[in-house]
Amino acid sequence: MEISIAELQNVLSGELRFGSPPPRDGHHALAGSIVTDSRRVQPGDVFWALSGEHRDGADFADDALRRGAQGVVVSQRRIEPWAGTFVLDVAESKLALWQLADWNRRRCEASVIAVTGSVGKTTTRQMIDAVLNPAGDGVTSPRNYNNDIGVPLSLLQLLPEHDYAVIELAATARGEIDSLARLAAPQIGVITRIGDAHLGKFGSQADIAAAKGELLGVLGRNGQAVLCGDDPWQRRLAAMSPVSALWYGRNGDCDVSAVDVQHGGGQLAFRVERQNFCLPVWGRHHLEPALAAIAVGLLYGRSLAETAEALAEFQSVEMRCQVFQHHGVTIINDAYNSSPLAAEAALKLLSEYPAAGRRMALLGDMGDLGVHGPRLHDELGRRTVTTVGLDTLWACGQFAGNVVAGAVAAGMREDRTMVAADPLDCIAPLRQSLQHGDVLLVKGCRALELERVIESLYEVPQARAA
Repeated sequence: MEISIAELQNVLSGELRFGSPPPRDGHHALAGSIVTDSRRVQPGDVFWALSGEHRDGADFADDALRRGAQGVVVSQRRIEPWAGTFVLDVAESKLALWQLADWNRRRCEASVIAVTGSVGKTTTRQMIDAVLNPAGDGVTSPRNYNNDIGVPLSLLQLLPEHDYAVIELAATARGEIDSLARLAAPQIGVITRIGDAHLGKFGSQADIAAAKGELLGVLGRNGQAVLCGDDPWQRRLAAMSPVSALWYGRNGDCDVSAVDVQHGGGQLAFRVERQNFCLPVWGRHHLEPALAAIAVGLLYGRSLAETAEALAEFQSVEMRCQVFQHHGVTIINDAYNSSPLAAEAALKLLSEYPAAGRRMALLGDMGDLGVHGPRLHDELGRRTVTTVGLDTLWACGQFAGNVVAGAVAAGMREDRTMVAADPLDCIAPLRQSLQHGDVLLVKGCRALELERVIESLYEVPQARAA
C-alpha cells in the first residue's frame, strides 16, 4: 500500500501530531509498512497500537519508536511523537485498521480469492498463489494472517498494479467469516474440507459448516465458489445458495477430478483429464488443496499443463508435514497446529512412510474442542493403533491422558506410552529412545509450540544405534 501521511490522516479522520523536527517531507512523506507488533518494527514502519485482551499496544509505542518506527497510530492514549516522527490519534485503532484496509481494497482492481475451511487453508492458499503467480502479479496472506487483524493487514499489501490477492479467512464464531469476506470483497471463494476445528466454540459441526458457508452469502449470484465435492457439508451449503459452484475432488461428478492417485517418496502424483501432475509433497491429504488450486487456475484461464508445471515447483509450508532426516531418524514436522481431520491425515502419512525402524509419535492437544475434547482425544489415541500400529507414543498437554488411554484401549502396551503436561518433559525420553531408522511424527496445537522439542533434538550428536 502506498499512502502519504496526509492521506492516512484523511482516511482515518485522525488528529495528526508531528515531533520536533517533523518527518522529512512532512505531510507529503509516504507512510511506511503497517506493523502491529513492536518487536517486528523495522526502521520506517508505522506502528499500529491495538488494544488486546491483556495488554494495550500503546504500552509499546516507545519501544516501536526506539526501533525506528516512522510513526504511531493510537487511540485513547496520549503518546508524544519523537523527533522526526508522527503520532496519529484515532477514535478506535482496530476500527481504523479496518477503515484503511477497506479504503485500500476499494482503490485496487485486483481480483480477490478468499479461502476458508477447517483444514488445509494455508496450503490451499499457497498452492493457488503458485498457480497464478507465473501469469500475473499478486499477493497472498503472510503467514497465518486470517483473523480480524490479519485479514486487514493482508489487504494492506495490495497495490493498484496487482492482478490478484489470495486471502485466507478463519473464524471461531458465527458471523466472523461474513465480516471478513465483506471486507475482502472476493470474486472467488474457496472452501476446503469442513471438519471439527474450533468445535468447542461453534458447538456442532453443522454450525461450523454454516459459518464457513457465510462466504457463499457474500459471493452471491455474481461470485464463483470453488467447493470440495467429496464433502457432504459443502453439497448442502451449495444447495441452499444461488452462487455458481465449481467442484473439485475424487468423485466422478466433480468438475476437477483426480484419478490414478499415487503417493510415496515425497511425491504426490495424479491425473486430471489427460494431464499428469506430480507435486513434491508428503501426504496424500495434499490432493484436495492441489485440486482446488487447479480449479482456480482454470477460472483464470490457466491450462492444465501450465498448472502442472507450476505445482511441480511447490514448496511445502513450514511445519506442515515437512519431512527431514536427522542422524538416521526421520522426523515428520507437522507441529504448526492440529485438529481431528488434520491429525488423522498426519497419522495416515506416518502409516505409509517406509520405516526401517519404529513408527513413533509425539502428539499434543488438538485445540479448542470444548466438551468434545476428551472423546476426540481418546479417538485420536485409538487411531495411533488402528491406523498406524504405533510402536511408541508420547502425549503432552491437557488431554494427554485421554490420548494414551485411547491407545492402550486399542491394544498399545502401556509401557510404550508417556503422558506429560509440558512438551519439554518429553525431550529427555525422546533423546534416550530414538534409534537409527525410526520415524517420528510431531503434531499438536499451536499453543504447545512442539517445534521446540524438534529443535532440541538437533543438540543430540547422534541417535542411538539399534
